[in-house]
Amino acid sequence: MTTTSTYHHGNLRDSLVAATIAQLALQHDATLSLRELARTVGVSIAAVYRHFPSKEALLAEVAAAGFASLIAKWEAELPPPGSLPAEQRFQLLGQQYIEFALAAPAHYRLMFEHQDVRQFPALQDAAQACFQYVLQTAGAAVREAGLDPRWDKAAASAGWSLGHGYVMLLLSGRLAMADSGDELSPSMVPRFFQLPVEALQQAHQQVKQESDIER
Repeated sequence: MTTTSTYHHGNLRDSLVAATIAQLALQHDATLSLRELARTVGVSIAAVYRHFPSKEALLAEVAAAGFASLIAKWEAELPPPGSLPAEQRFQLLGQQYIEFALAAPAHYRLMFEHQDVRQFPALQDAAQACFQYVLQTAGAAVREAGLDPRWDKAAASAGWSLGHGYVMLLLSGRLAMADSGDELSPSMVPRFFQLPVEALQQAHQQVKQESDIER
């Protein structure tokens, strides 16, 4: 079967996404030329636009594929729930998150630096599914620590913020600007995913006191 007949059977869309991901793997940033991608796949730019109304739409699908790949990595590599302490599993999730980002920095940047995800429902759904995975993993650690489940989202958000902030600082070279003290290596960062139990307990008490005052 020729390349042209394959594309006529509907595979061009997937081929463009795969070609974009392959191109990103060779780069550090997320800049791409749609014409170059078309040439790589062997089609005209008009053929590309028949499947994607804009470059932004193609990149949104590629970004969504990144979130799906991250979830797939967790599902394949994380031990099943209950097989080890929940907080340790949460730390492993963070370690694999950083591994994913550093293995594909340009794709990772695209996942988080693309335009407003609300313009692309599929990308928004993919990002939300990824956060839900983090939320479930963090929630198990919160419950294991005997804390109120209302802090699941706070723990998940804090962990994701730590991992994402570290990755972006590392990729931008900002961490290399510090020339004193021990280096914070990628393998060390997940150790900071430990739940701040005392801080969460204090926050819970503060919320309770504020609620009592309002009454």
